[in-house]
Amino acid sequence: MKGVLIAAERSGSGKTTITTGIARALSRQGRKVAPFKCGPDYIDSRHLARAAGNPVENLDSVMLDKTTLRQIFAQGCQGRDLALVEGVMGLFDGIEPRRFGGSSYDVAVQLGLPVVVVLNAASCSYTIAALLRGLQSLCRSTPLVGVIVNQLASSNHERLIRSALEQHTDIPVLGSVPRQTNPLAPSRHLGITTAAEMEENYFDACADLVQQHVNLDALSAIDLTSELQWQEQGIPKTTRICAVARDHAFNFYYEANLREIERRGYALRFFSPLAGETVPEADFIYIGGGYPELYAETLSTRQELHQWLLQHSAASRPLLAECGGMMLLTKGIVDGEGRHHPMTGIFAARCRMTGKRQALGYVQVQEPISLTGLVGHEFRYSTLEDVNEPYVFTLEKVTNGARSRDGFIKSKTLAGYVHFHFSSQPSLLDWLLK
Repeated sequence: MKGVLIAAERSGSGKTTITTGIARALSRQGRKVAPFKCGPDYIDSRHLARAAGNPVENLDSVMLDKTTLRQIFAQGCQGRDLALVEGVMGLFDGIEPRRFGGSSYDVAVQLGLPVVVVLNAASCSYTIAALLRGLQSLCRSTPLVGVIVNQLASSNHERLIRSALEQHTDIPVLGSVPRQTNPLAPSRHLGITTAAEMEENYFDACADLVQQHVNLDALSAIDLTSELQWQEQGIPKTTRICAVARDHAFNFYYEANLREIERRGYALRFFSPLAGETVPEADFIYIGGGYPELYAETLSTRQELHQWLLQHSAASRPLLAECGGMMLLTKGIVDGEGRHHPMTGIFAARCRMTGKRQALGYVQVQEPISLTGLVGHEFRYSTLEDVNEPYVFTLEKVTNGARSRDGFIKSKTLAGYVHFHFSSQPSLLDWLLK
C-alpha cells in the first residue's frame, strides 16, 4: 500500500491547499485516493473528501486508542490505491512534549506513515535548511522522506533554497510552489470556508497548482512502513431510523461516528433544519456542529422543526446535539450584532456569539463516573448565558488540568459544546442509548 502524511512546521504553511490539490490531481489521473485528516478537525477533512471523491476518516490519537486508530485507517484504505493523510498544526504539536502524543507525528508513528513536510519559505532562504534538519532529527520513529517548499517569491528565491537544502540535508525536494497573491479559499472564525460552500473550480485550482509544481509520481510511489489489517464489522439490518441534520448550518461529523450509529442498529436519514425538514418517524436524532449562527434568522422561523424536536425530546426518544446542534436546542442565539433569534427552547439557556475564541482543545470527562476518562474536543466562539439548567459534565482540560462544566440532559436529550468520537472508550453513544 502506498501512503504518506503531509505535515508542516506550523499552521498556515499551506498544507491544506497542497494536500487538497494532491488529492484532486491524483483522482483526476484515475487514482483511488483514501483521504484522512489528523486530529478533530471537521472543515479541512471535508475539503479532502470532496477533492478525492471518497469519504474521509479522522485519525485522532488522543480520542482513540492505537487499535481503534489502526482499524479506522485500515478500513479507510480498503479498495484504494494510496492513503493521503493531512496533518494538523505543526508536525510535532500535540498534548505532551516527551513523545509528542496527539500530534501528526504520533499518528504517523502509530500507522507507519512516512512524512512529507510542507515548509513556508516566506521571508527566509538558507535558514530553511536548518528548519528541515531540525524536523528530521526528531523524526526518530518514522522517516521524513520529502519536502515541498511553499510560498516562493521568485525563481531566484527557489534557487537559493534548493541549493541550501541540497548542501545541508539529504531530503529530496518534491515540490516548489510559488506564492499565491490571494488565498484560494476564504476563511471565517472556525477555519476556511466549508467544502459544501466552495465551487468546484476551487478544487481544480488547487490541483492545477500542484500538478505544475509538485512531483506527483514521486509522491505517489512512497510506501507505508507497516502492514494494514482490517476486519470488517457488519452493519445489522434494522427498521430503526436515526435522523441526521446535514446542510450548510450543520455539517460537522466524523465519518466513523455515523458508522457507529449504524452498528447500533439505526438506518441513517439526512434532513435539513435550514429547509425546515423533519423526520417524524425517527427513533433517534443527531444534530452535529456547524455554523447555525450564520443562519440563525432562518432557523428561528422553522416552527415545524422546533415543534418536532420538542415532541421528540418529550417522548423520551434519544436526541444528541453537539456544539452548533446544542445552540439550536437552547432558547435562542444572540448574533454578533446583538440580535436575538429564538430557537427550540428545550434547554433554559441562551448562546451568545462573542467575536473571539472561547475554548479550544481536548477535555476529559471527570463526571459522570460512568464516562470518566472519555476524551472530547471543544472549539467555539460562543458562550452560554441565562443558564437555568444543571450541567451534566465536569470536564478537565488535557493539557493543563483546568476544570469546566458543560452539557445538559433531559430524559434522553443530551446537548453540549464538546464533540466526542463514538469509537472512544467509554462510549458516549452507548451511554446515551442505554
